[in-house]
Amino acid sequence: MNDTNAKLTQLINQAPQELAPQKELWGGIERQLDKAELDPPHQQTSVFRRLAVASIVLLVGLLGMNIWQHNGEFSTLAKPSPLLATLTEIKQQHQRQVELLSQQQHLTNWQASELGLPLDKGIEQLRKAAEQIYQALQQTPNDKELWQLWLWTQQREIELLQQGQTLPVNPFPQGA
Repeated sequence: MNDTNAKLTQLINQAPQELAPQKELWGGIERQLDKAELDPPHQQTSVFRRLAVASIVLLVGLLGMNIWQHNGEFSTLAKPSPLLATLTEIKQQHQRQVELLSQQQHLTNWQASELGLPLDKGIEQLRKAAEQIYQALQQTPNDKELWQLWLWTQQREIELLQQGQTLPVNPFPQGA
């Protein structure tokens, strides 16, 4: 191992301290630098090419995104979402329950009493709110909080209708 270290040291000592090129290179380097400064049309075409490629990529991206969005719209129109079908079914069931309670209302006639006015207003407000929530759910059927709020308004409407049936009935207006 000592012999290899000695040979390595000998070769390092024999090596030249500086390396010089075999021919003069600076003239060619200088010409290349000057050529880049004197040739602006080449730079302009390079910039133009880059701009053209970027605009083509942008155009293709926008067209692809537009087509993708339209395909999503067509697929939702072609087959209705199971959530939307469930939404419609729940709304129909609720309307049937309200109709049954409304038929019972005519038998008790609680709307004729003064106690029924606040209930009527509350029921009307709940119906308007439920309709607005229903329309929002049609746009975003995956919103769990909207589902809960919509179901709550429907349940509260039924509760108010049932409370109205327990009100005392005043068949004669005051002063009669």
